[in-house]
Formats: sequence, structure tokens, C-alpha cells
Amino acid sequence: VDTYTIVYYSFEPNSWQGWTRVDNTAQPDTFWHIEDYLEPELAGLPGPIEGTKSLWCGAPPGPASYMCPWRNAPGYGNLWDQCYGCRVFNIYGGVTFSYRIRTDLEPDRDFVRVYYYKSFLEDWIEIASYTGETDVAASHTVNSTLGTKFRFRFTSDAVGSDEDGLFDSNGAVHLDELTIRNWGEVVDYEDFETGTDGAQRCNSWGWWPATEIAWPFGGFSKLRANLQDIDPCNENMTTQIAFFAEGGCEPSVDYPGLCSTPPCRPASSMGQWSVASCQNEMVVSPVIDLTKYSAAKSHVQDAAIPAGDLANLGPAHLSFTVYKDLPPENLVFYTWRVRGVDVSGCRRLWSAFAGASERGERPGYQRLTFDVGAFSDYCDSIQVALGVVDMCDAWYGGACAEHTPAPWFDNVEIRRAVSPDPQWSYWAGNLFQDNFPENEYDYLASFVRADAAVDINPPGNPAIRPGDSVVVECRPARGGPLGLDPAGGPAVYLHVKCTGTGGAPIPPDLAGPALAGTYGSYKSDDGVWTIIQGDSARTSAGISPSAYMFDLNDSLFQRGHLVEYYFTARDASGLESSLPRWARSYGPYFEFTCLPTLGSDILFVDDYDGIGCFQGSVEMYWKHAFWTGKLLHDRYDVNAPSSLVSNGPGSRAKNFHLTSVYKMIIWDSGDLVCGTISEGTLYSDKSNDAQRLVDWMSLSEHTCGLWICGDDIVYDLDGSTAASAFSLFNACGVYFVATSFFDATGGSTSGGVASPLLTGHSDAGIFVHGGVPDKFYAYGDCPVINRFDCLGKMGTGKHALSYPDYGSNHYYAAVANETTNNGGYPVRTMWFGFSFQYIRDDVNATTLDRVEIAMDVCDWMQIPFSRDIPPPVDAGDLPCAFALSQSFPNPFNPSTTIRYDLKAKGLVTIKLYDVSGRLVRTLVDGIKDAGSYSAAWDGRNNLGSAAASGIYFCKMETGGWSATRKVVMLR
Repeated sequence: VDTYTIVYYSFEPNSWQGWTRVDNTAQPDTFWHIEDYLEPELAGLPGPIEGTKSLWCGAPPGPASYMCPWRNAPGYGNLWDQCYGCRVFNIYGGVTFSYRIRTDLEPDRDFVRVYYYKSFLEDWIEIASYTGETDVAASHTVNSTLGTKFRFRFTSDAVGSDEDGLFDSNGAVHLDELTIRNWGEVVDYEDFETGTDGAQRCNSWGWWPATEIAWPFGGFSKLRANLQDIDPCNENMTTQIAFFAEGGCEPSVDYPGLCSTPPCRPASSMGQWSVASCQNEMVVSPVIDLTKYSAAKSHVQDAAIPAGDLANLGPAHLSFTVYKDLPPENLVFYTWRVRGVDVSGCRRLWSAFAGASERGERPGYQRLTFDVGAFSDYCDSIQVALGVVDMCDAWYGGACAEHTPAPWFDNVEIRRAVSPDPQWSYWAGNLFQDNFPENEYDYLASFVRADAAVDINPPGNPAIRPGDSVVVECRPARGGPLGLDPAGGPAVYLHVKCTGTGGAPIPPDLAGPALAGTYGSYKSDDGVWTIIQGDSARTSAGISPSAYMFDLNDSLFQRGHLVEYYFTARDASGLESSLPRWARSYGPYFEFTCLPTLGSDILFVDDYDGIGCFQGSVEMYWKHAFWTGKLLHDRYDVNAPSSLVSNGPGSRAKNFHLTSVYKMIIWDSGDLVCGTISEGTLYSDKSNDAQRLVDWMSLSEHTCGLWICGDDIVYDLDGSTAASAFSLFNACGVYFVATSFFDATGGSTSGGVASPLLTGHSDAGIFVHGGVPDKFYAYGDCPVINRFDCLGKMGTGKHALSYPDYGSNHYYAAVANETTNNGGYPVRTMWFGFSFQYIRDDVNATTLDRVEIAMDVCDWMQIPFSRDIPPPVDAGDLPCAFALSQSFPNPFNPSTTIRYDLKAKGLVTIKLYDVSGRLVRTLVDGIKDAGSYSAAWDGRNNLGSAAASGIYFCKMETGGWSATRKVVMLR
């Protein structure tokens, strides 16, 4: 599709124009004014400009009116932080400040605090605090030196306001009769009577306007070049946005010569109401016109988007690069915000989003992209803000000692694509989750619920209650509602197809009206695909304008049923789109499986589902091994695996479901650093997968084999205090040594080994043949350095794979263990400190090392593994049907063979397409006799260039017959 770069800021010379930053070094000469303003010299403006936000829209700087209409008055929203303050009064001695205040706030969560500032040499001192419902006339007397001023600060937390419907307020905060007296004489009085309804200024002095940023700690932001990062894969010596402290530098230990962002300023000892203050600031872009673009892809918007394209543009996408060295325990976060600016110049409410490094994440640059269409209210202009916030005062009640120079921002870009069709977004946690029968012991007759992945109970509730309906979001490209179905309601649909696996019975009502559940209504079916019209999704705040929910019959599916589905929508002009975008032409589709199928005694848990590609890159690598070894298997996909939504197998499977069926369980968590094998932590992930695996091994009345793979599973479980985590370690004879072989061998500063050559160890002997150890690489190099766990053995555990020695230190990549369970049956476990997807050959060979490793583990666990390569089709026998066989190998690198059959002479074409439907390569295009043929694809496109890794679709057409097969290339 055609894409317009609306604006691009690299922050090189001259691209900082119009950006403003919050500062507190000067005060405008007015009586009552906002205490946070945008610094004039950076903005190129003649004087201080008040930013504005309240229940109403804000107003633009400059001569335009400061009166915008109220929005959703009289309530208030989440994540507010506003101040009202006066200028400095040159008074001293006994100063009395009185006022009338009425509040209707969420009790003990949202507050109005009153402060005074008695001298430029002192801190703000709190003199009163209000929450809940109050209506009082208050008066405070303070002993002041020269430079007295007062302020009110209103803050609300992330939930519980009129915005999300969880708290119904009436007016939020009302102030009146503000009076300052010195020695009994009135110095200043304001009752706002001169103002008009809706005004944000009472007169030319600008008394009591609204503001949007809380008084910052005293930090600043500026452009910095040549910042010395410690990202081993990226380096950025160009200009970036950085934050720093006023009045000095907090020298960084890990970044010599750089200053860390400032720690929280401690509470002053000058008053009993004094509180700590922490950094909270951001830089704000100029107003960006979404109807224009930058011809040079720079910060200069010098071209208007043609009217024809403008009408078909999708929502704006914001991208920026952030340098992250923000360990979550430090409670310092980078922030980004977006707000719309309407045609009158009225500024909408800011969105508010924050991020930090994941637990244990290595410092480095990350490129982030967000759909900001919903947050900008589809205005034709927006503003963007990037910032930093320290939450130590809010969450710990004190200062946090550890800070870094991060975050840094660069390469801020806003794009819009010509995409007239309805636009989709979804979260995998809101989709159907693979499931087991509700009842444990009669699973042959018990129904399997069609439930969403996410647990909708609050974290403190130990019970897991999956959502009953699935939810997706869809919006027309230019905003507004979707089209209407002829029978009424939104034109958004779920398409469902049900089949059976493993010999499960197929009831006649797997298509048709019986499929529809509580939410959504049956529309039509063709005997295979059933169409269900969606309902507008219901949330705690009411009906969502862009989210739609669907439900399936929970008294229909039984073990062995495979349910495939996709979504379509139509806008008011008749344009239609689908999710996934290719679903109207071919698969793969979304799907969930009702387990166990009873067609296999192997369960593969894909704890990396949907990451890296539509189906997840871990699954793509395992598929090749399963296919080569003819290993039939059940697969349990963990939706949204890093989101900790309590949906692992431990949340759905009962002990008997596993012990009565499965002899081998394979678990792979990819490179996740959290949300791997969960251990039932109440306020994290309540699915006790670790205990379920331990119980399966202990209670099974047959041989068991457990194979665990993942870069950080040992690291993740080692940080848990749950007994089930230690039980799993003990059952597998493994313990945690180090979280990263790369870091253990020197890391980014001393030549750490990112892709170690692993060697079979004689201790276990599983990967040693005829006295010769197997060797293969664990690939973990750039663009992202992997964190391969270093393992130790305990109990009866044995080292199975060795990392290269480093100095006098020996590190191990795999541990094997063999014990007997309660029934006397053998239990064998294999634990890899890396994901199966990172195995690479050390030398070119016919059989990939990945397959050889799978053979060795399966042999040891007494699981039959075929070593036969499928023979070629015998060209001497004329086929009786047209056929397109699955390519072999698949996945492949560097080439794959595609076999096909023709039952009659005719024109045949075989073409390869990418997932967007674009033609990549034509392999066959001509007339051929009846017979069996093969065509090879070397991974190149029609121009001879190497195609990218990913999923491709091979389509064959002849004589009115067609077929499509999926081909996966892994470079």
C-alpha cells in the first residue's frame, strides 16, 4: 500500500523546531497562572505559553480564544495531574490563605492537595489534602519570608473515574473565594465572578487557567549527541532527546561521563506536611497536521495529501526509537502521549502510556510503533509527547536509589497508509484458548467450553474465570461507525468452521444456528462455514464504540474438535476487510483445539504462540522436526504468552487429562523472560503449570518424558518463591546458575559469546555417539542478543550439553534426569537453557542438527521417531487426480521441492505468494502431459533476489482445479 510520512523528527540540527519542554525556572508576571508552562525560548515564542487541559478541550497558544467547549462535564478522567497557582507575592510574616472547596473524588485514590512555597530556597510544603466528598471553607496561616505563593494540585490514579465508569463524580473539584491576607490585610481576592461560563481565563491577567502537567521535580530535557550506550547490537551517536537534573549531575556508574536521571527529591524538613517529589516531565511536539505530509520525510510538512488518497487513509501510526535501560524495580518509566487537536484548535484529552524494561531485559534500543487513531479521536491534527516519570513516591513512599541515564528518544515518525478498508486490532488474550473438558474423569463425554484466554477475575481472587466471549476491535479507516447489516446491528461477523481430529465423533450441528452462544447471533451457513453477527462489546464503562464480541455454544464441542475462525467487517460505503487479512482467500486462520484428541500421546505446549509470525516462530521450527519424525502430537497454544493472563495448561487441564493420555510433554517458551512456566502466583499468573507438570510425572501409570526448552525458564522460575517452582527443579534435577551465557563470558563490554557452539556431554551421554559428541550452535546474535540460561545439575541430574569453557569456568546448556515416579514408572526429563528455534547446524549436512537432536531425545524417552525421508513420487504411474503435495522440507533453507500430479494434459501454473497476496515467484507456467512432476524453489523472487524469511503460499491451478499449500522459509 502507499504510505505517507506525515512528519519525521530525527532531532538533527533544525528538526527540534516547535518542540517544547516543561520547566520551572521562571514565572510569568500574572497573579494566578499555571505553574507548568512550555519553555518559550525552545518554542520560539515571545513569552510563556500556558498549556491547557481539563474536562474541556484545551486551547492553542497565541492569540486564539482560550474558551473551548466542555467535554463530558462534570466528571473527571483517569491519570489527571493538574495545578492551579499564583504568582510570587512579596509578603512576609503571618500570611493567611483561605478558600472554599468542594470535591467529589474516588476516596483515598484521587486527591486535591494544597501547598505553599515560602521562599525560592525551600521546597513546596503541603498544608491540606482532600479526597472523597468534601464541602468546606478552609483557612491556613503560615509564617512566610519574601516570595510567598500558593497552589492546588489535583491528581487521579489510573482507574476509577467518570472516564471508565467505575466512579461517578459530580463536578470533581470546585474552587471559589480565594483570598490571601498579610497581617490581616487583603492582598489578593478572586471569586471568578468576572468570568463567563466555560472560560479558562477570567481576565487579561489569566487568573486560574487549567494546565496539564504537574509541577516537575526540576528536571529538564534537551538534545544530546554522542551518548555512550551499552547496546551490543546498535549504536546511535546522533542527536537524541535526553533528560537531566537541574543544578548538578548524578554520575552514572554504568555509563561513565553521563548523568543519570535524578532520584526523587527528599521531603523537606521545614514542615510536617512536606512530601517527596519525583521526576515527571515530557517534551511536546508542535501541532502536526494529518492531512499533510513531508515530501523529504523530514520534520517539514510541505505537501498536501491528494484528496483521493486522503479519503482512503487509515489511522495514524506513531513510531519512535527509545533507549531502554529501565529495570522495572527502579520504577522509572518512559512515557508517550497523543492528543487530538480539532478544527477550532481545541486540544483533546491526552492519552497516557508508560513502559519500562521487562524483568532481566538487556539494555538497548527498541523501535516501537503504535496505532494512535483511537487516541487522537480521528482529529485532523495531533500532538505527541515523550517523557519520563519516576513512580517511587507513588508506589514506595520514598526515593529509589538506582537510576540510569535512560530513556533517550529519537526518530519520531508519524505515518498514514492508503487503506480504505475497515481496520482491525486485537489482543490474543481476548481470543479463544485451547481447552480441555470441564470434567476430569468423563472427558470422553464432557463438553469443552469455547472460552477466551484471559482470566477476568481480579488478581487477588485465587479462582481462574476465563472470559466467555472473544473480543476484537474494528474501525472504518476514517472513523465513525461500521456499516449496518440489512437486518440491523453492526456489519461485523465471525466465520467459524468445525472439524474433528483423532477420530472424534462429529455431531451434525457443528455448522448452523447451534454454534451461536450468548453473544452474537446466527446469520447464515453453507454447511461448513457458519457466520455469526457480532454484538457491541460491553465493558465496565458501558458499550464500546469500536469493540465487538462473539460467543460460541459451550454445550457443543467435545475432545478432538478443531475450531477454525476468522472475522470480517463492512463499512458504510460497502468496503470489506478480514482478520487475518488473507482469511477470505486461504488460511491459516485463528483456531482452538478441544484436547485431548486421543490421536497422540505427545503434547506440545507452544508457550511462544503468535510471536515472530502469525503462528509463532517456535511452532514453525518444531513443525519440521515433528513432520520429519512423523510425530503425531496434540498442541496447546498459550495465547498472549507474555501477558500473564492465567491461561497455561495448568488453568484448563486436570491431572487425569494428562496422566491418562500423554507419555511425552514438550514445552518451549522461546526467549520469553517472564510468563514462562508459571507457578500459580496469586498476583501474577494463577495458572500453576509447574505443579501440573510435577503431578503428571508423579501420578502417571506409564513412562513419562518431559522436554523443556526456553532461554529464560530457569531464570524466571528461580525468581519465584512458590513451592511448585522448586518441585519442578527437583523433579528435573536442575538449578539456576546464570541468566545469560553471553553476559557470563564478558557481555557487551568484554566480547561475550552470543552464539556458542554446544557439545554433547559424556555425563548423560545422550548426545554422544560412538564416543563422538554432537555439536551444534545456539544462535543468539544480533539484532537481539539472546539470554541463554546456564544450568546446574542436582540430585540425579546429569549434564547433557556443554557451553564452551570460559577461563576456568564450565557452563552447561542442558541437564537430563532419570527417576521413577510413585508407581515405579520411569520418568525422564531434558531441560534446555535455550529455545529449540535457535538450534543451528555447525556443518552442512543432509539431516539438520535440529532433527538429529530431536531424534536423540525421543529415543532416550522411548518415543518412536521415524528416520525415513519420504520417497519421491513414482513418475511411471499416471495419477488419477490432480494433487499438490506439501513441499519438502518445510520449513526450508535454502531450497525446497514441490511435487504435483496431473491426471490430464493441460495448462498448469504454480505460483508463490507472500502473506499480503503479492506474487513472489512463478515456478511453473506451461502445458504439461499427465504425470507426476516436481518443482524446486530456491527462495528467490522473480527478479532473482533472495526473499525474506516468513510464510509463503504455493498455489497450483490447472483445468479449473486449484490448491494451495503453505511454505515456510527460515533463513
